[in-house]
Amino acid sequence: MANLIDLVTSQLGSGGLSAIAGQLGIGEDKAQSAVQTGLSVLTGALARNAAKPAGAASLDQALAKDHDGGIFDRIGDFLGNAAGGPGAGILGHVLGRQQGAVTAAVGQQTGLSPQQSGNLLVTLAPLVMGALGKMKAQQGLDASGVAGALAAEKQQIEQGASGGLAGLLSMVGGAGGAAGILGKLMGFLKGLFGKKS
Repeated sequence: MANLIDLVTSQLGSGGLSAIAGQLGIGEDKAQSAVQTGLSVLTGALARNAAKPAGAASLDQALAKDHDGGIFDRIGDFLGNAAGGPGAGILGHVLGRQQGAVTAAVGQQTGLSPQQSGNLLVTLAPLVMGALGKMKAQQGLDASGVAGALAAEKQQIEQGASGGLAGLLSMVGGAGGAAGILGKLMGFLKGLFGKKS
């Protein structure tokens, strides 16, 4: 059974990846790595939000109402105007007050500017929701099933993550208020800048 990130990347294909690379003004290799990082972070954040029953119910309702996977039937049109899509609104719900800090940290991890990493996340967020909606429909998942699938995928991502990505995932995956988030972000950035490239 394909996981969420594999589902998004397979639906994107090489044409979608080229479109994202073109929008960001970077090479395809760098775009591929940045997409993987962005998808990992968004999946971790969704899993954290769905860990509580109220969050899982809210996510399940959003999937049933607005995200059935149909976005992949018009992927070219969406990528042509991703900034005009629902990505910014989704990020607001998924990341909340962490959005600026997470965007900055994704930029540090991927070598993108804050604007580029923000655009990347705005593009990827509707695709992650569409893939999750597709999984929900195909596997007949209810709210707890969606939460369980996200938790399993988050664990899989964390097991394979290392270095900066692991720190970034702990930042979006952990609980805590703005102060805790800021502390994690500062530690994460300090670790990055402390390394020799």
